[in-house]
Amino acid sequence: MESKKNKNEERNISSIKVLGQKEVVFNEPIKGVHCAIQIISGCAWIETTEGIVLIDTLLTIDAAKKVLEKIKGKIKYIIYTHGHQDHVGGARAFLSSHEPEIIANKYLVDRLDKYKILAPYRARISAQQFGIPEQPVIYNYVYPTKTFLGEMKFKLGDKTFELYTERAETDDACWVYVPELEAAFVGDLLIGSFPNIGNPWKPTRFALDWVKALERVRSKNPKYIFYSGAGNHYKGKRAMKALDHTIEAIKILHDQVVDMINQDIPLTEMIHQIKLPEHLENSPFLRQRYSRPEFFVYNVYRWYHGYFDGNPAHLLPRPEREVMNEIYSLIGNPRKILERARSLHEQGQTQLALQILDILIQAIPDHLEARKMRMDFLKQLRKEDYCLMSRNTWVYFMKKDKEFIEKHSS
Repeated sequence: MESKKNKNEERNISSIKVLGQKEVVFNEPIKGVHCAIQIISGCAWIETTEGIVLIDTLLTIDAAKKVLEKIKGKIKYIIYTHGHQDHVGGARAFLSSHEPEIIANKYLVDRLDKYKILAPYRARISAQQFGIPEQPVIYNYVYPTKTFLGEMKFKLGDKTFELYTERAETDDACWVYVPELEAAFVGDLLIGSFPNIGNPWKPTRFALDWVKALERVRSKNPKYIFYSGAGNHYKGKRAMKALDHTIEAIKILHDQVVDMINQDIPLTEMIHQIKLPEHLENSPFLRQRYSRPEFFVYNVYRWYHGYFDGNPAHLLPRPEREVMNEIYSLIGNPRKILERARSLHEQGQTQLALQILDILIQAIPDHLEARKMRMDFLKQLRKEDYCLMSRNTWVYFMKKDKEFIEKHSS
């Protein structure tokens, strides 16, 4: 019987399938600070005696319009914490009745330009990562009117806004501290779970710079930390503990990767050997609901290490399908591969079974029995996985196999 925790995780992951959903939840954790929460997206607006400062803009324009209905006062500034769609996607909704200054890290402009030229690829990886339809869209982004690097400060009425650029999840990160509120708005430097320092589809994240950013946040000794855009928050000792656990986890995992690189340990062994200590493995601030340590290891490895893993056979490799065909020709019998893959699966080694089965699928892509077996393996991996990114990937390829089987069975 599944635990209550697992059932809750299941609901959390399933809800990601409605990324475009219109429901937005509002709250006011501090007088004059309002938060809006959407699935995997959040924003906040801060009231001052001379107008509103909005931090992030939610995922979609429709969701942002609901925020606009709640705002009382003129929006003078919008601050982007970074250029991911769930932070900048709703910006255009706020331009209909306001002309705010839009402030961002200097490198955010390059990010939005990159998203435009990679629209088909981004549609494909978003379908895999989030379980949404694969529909290429070139977004009509709202670019910042003011960019900076380093530190920036401005006052609006009775509030001071200190802005700091960082390299962390992205190279265009920015966080905000408001001393009058003792509040830090950290974007996705914290996400309420294991930090997104590794993503199988995305460029390298900056692990050590991420630590430095969190240490700068900690040095402010904030009473409130608003995270995941700005829709959620920690308060008091819990805020500091979230910082402490995340900083410690990044350092420990980072140092293990570096040590294993120096020992020339292969990456595929690293991801199984590198672990968090028990007190962090069980931390409520580091649940593996979105990313996971294996992804972290890949990320840090890529930062320090070239693609060559020390095996001369991998320096200039032939196409994978060509190699798999040669292996298949040596085995010479698809039944042997199917039986061995099934046996490994029954022994609880489903990942290894999946890789053995791949020999047959690469050699004979239209082998329907192999495709059906792969669906069973992916279903098992999905059942055991509560990390959003990997779980949705299993589901994506289950759907692809199902479509392939239906097409070739008719």
